[in-house]
Amino acid sequence: MSLATRLAAAAAATAALVLCAVRTWAAADGPGNPSYLLFGGTDLWREGAFLYGGMLWSPGGLDDNGSRAPGFTLKLLMSGGDYSYPSGSLRTEVDGAMVSAAALPGWRLSRDALTVSLFAGPVLQDYRLTPNDPESHLHGFYAGAQFAADVWYQPSPATMVAVNSTVLSIGPTGSLRAAFGERFFAPVFIGPETQALWCAEYQELRFGAHLTGWRFQALEWDVGAGWAVDSDRRGGPYVRLGFNGRY
Repeated sequence: MSLATRLAAAAAATAALVLCAVRTWAAADGPGNPSYLLFGGTDLWREGAFLYGGMLWSPGGLDDNGSRAPGFTLKLLMSGGDYSYPSGSLRTEVDGAMVSAAALPGWRLSRDALTVSLFAGPVLQDYRLTPNDPESHLHGFYAGAQFAADVWYQPSPATMVAVNSTVLSIGPTGSLRAAFGERFFAPVFIGPETQALWCAEYQELRFGAHLTGWRFQALEWDVGAGWAVDSDRRGGPYVRLGFNGRY
């Protein structure tokens, strides 16, 4: 599948998710302390395109409810996409497709300017390669465990710090992202971001900028873009687009 086809498929799927979300939330007057957060988005770069979507459910409310104890939160996550990599054993380019689903119970603490979420649970993944690469670390169906942590901190109303990480026993694979932002014009945070991704013997580093907290109707958007380099000595721009809505 060509990069142009991957980009078109990712854009079309993201647009469909947004339309469905807007129709659902536009008519809803969410509670003062919502219990559900639906999210989705896409991640694109030179050698891959991925979509993701999911939900957070916190029976006690997602925001500060006056309790000093963290509240139970369930995170459901689905993702998938395709990618390519050079195979040394086959001496050709291999196209891969991945689908992942996870159910992660955990705890969420929201206190004043700080929100910390911790999750852990089972994950299922399926990898398909064309042509088949017997020496690849990931090909076929896997069951494993996933750990995720998210931190959001606002030292002041005009500044934010975010750290997001996830680690899977499959591979093992994982990612770590850190971002800093300021509100140069309300209500959007703008600033630098960096991210590290790894999967078995593969590593990727990203350096870019983000725009976080742009509200349009019932949705809140964040966008990131910059430059990525990987352990296969490939480099190119990346674009990340995400949205969420609470009710």
